[in-house]
Amino acid sequence: MSHIYVTKLILETQSPMAINSGHREEGFDTQLAREVNGLPYIPASAIAGVWRHLAHQRLADDGLPLASWFGTTEGASRLTISHGIVHDSQNRPVSPLMPAQDIANDPILSRLALARPHHRERVAVNDRGAAKETGKFDQILLPKGVRFSVTLQWHSDEMSEHEQQQWQALLALWADRHFTLGASSRNGLGQIKVIACEQTSFDLMQGPSAGQALQQFLHSENTSTQPLTPADDRHQRRLASLPLQAVDNWRCGSGTTRLGDHDTGNDIGIKTYSEPEIHWQANGGAFSEPRPILCGSSIKGILAHRLAYHVRRHQADWAEDRDTMTHAEWQVRPDALSSLFGAATSSQGEGIAGHLFIDDADVTDYRTTVRTHNRIDRFTGGVQQGGLFSEELLYQPKFTLNIWVSQNTRLSSTLQAALADTIEDLRQGLLPMGAGSGRGTSLVMPQTGAEWIVNWSALETENLETERAQ
Repeated sequence: MSHIYVTKLILETQSPMAINSGHREEGFDTQLAREVNGLPYIPASAIAGVWRHLAHQRLADDGLPLASWFGTTEGASRLTISHGIVHDSQNRPVSPLMPAQDIANDPILSRLALARPHHRERVAVNDRGAAKETGKFDQILLPKGVRFSVTLQWHSDEMSEHEQQQWQALLALWADRHFTLGASSRNGLGQIKVIACEQTSFDLMQGPSAGQALQQFLHSENTSTQPLTPADDRHQRRLASLPLQAVDNWRCGSGTTRLGDHDTGNDIGIKTYSEPEIHWQANGGAFSEPRPILCGSSIKGILAHRLAYHVRRHQADWAEDRDTMTHAEWQVRPDALSSLFGAATSSQGEGIAGHLFIDDADVTDYRTTVRTHNRIDRFTGGVQQGGLFSEELLYQPKFTLNIWVSQNTRLSSTLQAALADTIEDLRQGLLPMGAGSGRGTSLVMPQTGAEWIVNWSALETENLETERAQ
């Protein structure tokens, strides 16, 4: 083992990330994993777990010796993986014991050091499309654009051509869109991008000079940008790319920041959901102004609700036949949806992961407007005193739904037909995508001139239209 091979990576989050510690923050359901400075970090165990799982899915059939690279209970791993160390606003990884004053003076670190640097509120949806009672929970997140440094090391006498091919195949997995870190990756969270990669080796037979060069390389703040071999695209299963535009005024979620400059004289009561992100120019980073986002979890909830409707329709499971069911039985979704969305418990008693991945959708090309509403007294039917409120809406914004599936995803003919009907509802403008559908503020239609892509071959099944015709 006379040679040490070292790879330095700089990662940038492409969506908010939930690297949780397993503990609860006061007032919230989760807590970020933090290092000695009190700053967020990515545990090496989390990186190793995701990397090995993806390698098993992608490379096990190619004969790559995963037990040798990642270790087993009977043998140590060849790889040494560092924690992911966060970068400051000057694009430098933080030191192990950074002065508190330096953290407070840095515009990025000072926000990341907060107990709640960013969070999303989520709610479960019942069979009627409304918020489920006791179904609300929160997620504390890192914002989009945070950068981390990760160092990978392994030893060998002399790297053979075969080892070089194995290593490049493993490293290419970092460019796979399914290499996601943290919780809720199927709801668009935890996506990363390798923005810098530098590889080198050190011959320990050269004595102390090699050790000094190794330490200098490991502690260098500069990482040269080298191309990372892209992952094999045969595993990139994009099911659909659906460009949509609001028919009229539109809103999603519930935010806290105005997106327009309106002289209303009063505070706006309801705002669309928005969140800031970190933008980098050269080696400087700063938080941007909040921008509207349609969260992947919101998209997934809307699709799941409409899919449940179509599955029941194809199974001839009518409401008239459910008159003796309890409220709890009404809210149980069809078992067929588990193959796409997963389940906390299955018929075998264990949870199963879903096969559907949905990205956050950036909302663009809009202007804002304010609408004023009155609450109605349910008893008199008149205006409720003190019930005047305003709502900020976006006029005809654009966004694209990107839907992915796992490799070898296979669905029943009933679920395939329900999925096709759901996507067709979107194309026909029959499925509201946003908030306030009762007031008509979430109706959407396909973008004019944009390509509407649905790739049924991603499911690796027989032709859908043939199955539906049978």
